Parts: sequence; C-alpha cells; structure tokens
Amino acid sequence: MFIQSTKIPMLVLLAGLFCAAAPLVARSLKETRTLAEQGNAEAQHAMGLRCAKGDGLPKNEAAAVEWFRKAITQGHVDAQRQLGMCYLLGNGVPQDAAEAVKWLRLAAAQNHVAAMKQLGVCYSLGSSMPKDTVEGVKWFRQAAERGDADAQLELGMAYFDGEGVVQDAAEAVKWFRKAAEQGDLNAQKLLGTTYAQGLRVPPDLGEAVKWYRKAAEKEDPEAQLRLGMAYSLGAGVPQDLKQGISLIKKSAAQKYALAQLEMGECYMHGAGVPKDPAEAVAWYRKAAEQGDVLAQTKLAVAYFEGTGVAQNSVDAVGWFRKAAEQNFPIAQVGLGSCLLSGKGVPKDEAQAMKLFRAAAEQGDADAQFALSLMYEKGEGVDKHPVEALKWCRLASQQGHDIAFVHQATLEATMTREQVIEAVRLEREWKPAK
Repeated sequence: MFIQSTKIPMLVLLAGLFCAAAPLVARSLKETRTLAEQGNAEAQHAMGLRCAKGDGLPKNEAAAVEWFRKAITQGHVDAQRQLGMCYLLGNGVPQDAAEAVKWLRLAAAQNHVAAMKQLGVCYSLGSSMPKDTVEGVKWFRQAAERGDADAQLELGMAYFDGEGVVQDAAEAVKWFRKAAEQGDLNAQKLLGTTYAQGLRVPPDLGEAVKWYRKAAEKEDPEAQLRLGMAYSLGAGVPQDLKQGISLIKKSAAQKYALAQLEMGECYMHGAGVPKDPAEAVAWYRKAAEQGDVLAQTKLAVAYFEGTGVAQNSVDAVGWFRKAAEQNFPIAQVGLGSCLLSGKGVPKDEAQAMKLFRAAAEQGDADAQFALSLMYEKGEGVDKHPVEALKWCRLASQQGHDIAFVHQATLEATMTREQVIEAVRLEREWKPAK
C-alpha cells in the first residue's frame, strides 16, 4: 500500500499563525473603532487584526502595527505576538528578526501557547533568523505540553527525524497520538502512515486502519483512499471490495489525483468493478490533467496501444512528454522509444539518447538496457562497448531478463581489459538523487 507523508509544511503553519488569534470582538467595525479609540485593549487588538486582514476596511499593515502597539501598552498578550509576527514577516514595519523574537518571547513568557509554537516554527525553519532545531524543539515542547495539537505533531516529527533531539520512535508516536486523539487530521493520517509502513515501529495494519478511518470520517480524500485500499486488499480489515471502491470513489470525487488514478487502475483491470478500458482512460485523464505523472504515462500508453481510446501516437507522445518533463523515468523511456522509432514524432536518436540516459541515471532498468543498446549500435552516440556493457550489467542486476541474456553476448565481443573496465564503472555507478 503506497502511503505518502502527511507532515504539516511548517511554512503553512507559519502563515496560518499570523492570522490566528482569539475571536474578534463580535461588534461592527464602527463599534470596535469607537471602543478602541476609547482605550479598550481588546478592541485595539481587534482593530489591528482588521487592518492586517482588510476585514471591513482597506488592508493597512502599518495601521495594524499601531493598533497592536496601543493594545500592548495595556498588556494585551496576543498583541505582543502579533507585533512579533509583523517584525518577522516585515508587515507594516521593516523586517527585524531580533524584534520579532523579543515580542514573541514576551508573549510566550506569559504562557501564550501560540507564541511558543511560533518560536518553534521560526527556529526550526530558520525563518529570518539562524536555524536552531534544538531551540525549536524547546518551544514546540512547551506548547505541546500545554495541549497544542500542532506543536504535539511537530514535536513528534522532531523525535521521528532526530532533528533537535535524539531520535526516538516511541516518543514520536506518543506525541503523534496525543495530537491525533485531539482530532488533529494530519496527526491521524501520520499515525496511519507510520503503522501502515512500519516506519521505525512494528507494522500494525489494524492500527493504521483505525487512524485512517478517523481521518476519512472527516471526509479527507487521502484518508478515504488509504482506507479504501485497505478494504480492497484486506489489509488490517476483512476484505470488502464494494466498500473499498466506494471509499476510493468518494476520494476521487473530491478530485484527489491518486484516487482518480486508482479508479483508472480498477476499471482497466476489472478490480472490484467491471473491466472497462474506456472508463479507465477517463479516470486516467482526470488525474493526468492535474499533473500526476503516473496517470499521464498510463494515458500515453493507452493512446499508444489504442486501449480504451482510439490509437493516436501523437497524443501518446504529448502525454509521455508531460510526464517526462517532470523527470519521471518510465515516461522518459516511453518518449525516448517514440523518438527512436519515429512514432508520433520525428525520429531523433540524439534526443532519445538524452531521455534514456536521464531515466537510466535514476536507476530505471529498461532505460539502462536501452542505453546499452544505443552504445552498442552507435545510435545517437558513438559506439562504446565498455559503456554498453556497463549499462547492460546494471540493468541485468535489477532483474532485466533480456539484459541478463544479452550480457554474455556483449562480453564475447570484448577484450578482457574492456570487460574489466566496464565492471569497474558499473561498481562505481550510483543512481542520481
């Protein structure tokens, strides 16, 4: 079961924290302004937020700063945090990391959990200040111990990755669970991922299903797909193809590309639904149009073979190209093959060579064997038996049957010195990162 990480991007957390605040005073703009001008600290804070967001009046970050300062003179803690964010992001004032930290620390010292969390984000990211993961963990811990779910998740990730703290899978899962039990969607999915893949903990598909179910109940499309896959495969739950397809369809209906791709696979192979290549192509297209490289490649193959759609080599080349431009090795091999044969595109051996090499350097066995043949025949490149054998051996080691057989044929045409050199190059080769 393929699972993707669901860690919160801290840049998203950083942006969200600027807008997050205590509920605005439930008054009209006119009433809020009147109270603020009369010296009401909560109203001054509310006016700062209104100005910062352009809520009911033109956005004015400089005016927001002035209102926050007025509230601060009366000891408003969140106004201190908001002013710190203004300095951190350069909103309404010149960007100044030292001033940002000063105001965030003042708020944190008064037990302001959001300020603690913000300091954790800043130090962990190195946002406008030197990166210090140890200091970041310190602030995430303070917020996490006070029950903040985002901070609990980030602290768990720190333990999971060993960033700013000694790596400790049990401690990571503890903090993930605390956040998940508060209903944090990302933590629930991350726990599902951790148990499904056995990431530094023993695999437990039943526990994975439990947490994916909780996230799926919130209509999260990723969790719906993972839970649907679990039902379809009988992984951690009794197999139920009908329930599995139902969940995957719900996910796909939310335009989740991986679910659309999975629906395409189901219809192409008749897994849980009647086999219908045309319907499969329709789902591949939905995912492909969102930029999913595997869907683009499968759609290209459908056009190339005329499966579920009228055969069209030109359209096949177009979809191979879209995926190849995203450095997807299978598509690079597909496009390279079209260029080599001249199907759907003018023949171009040199360009095919470049594509095969790009995929081969990523470790694709088909590309490695294709590259071997081009060096052997001198297509798109000068003949080079040593390079030919090197790439043939690399493909053979990955279980490429034709390469395994062809390797002996190649070696029989080469000198002992050439074979030794090819073996040396093969052993030194490392896949591109």
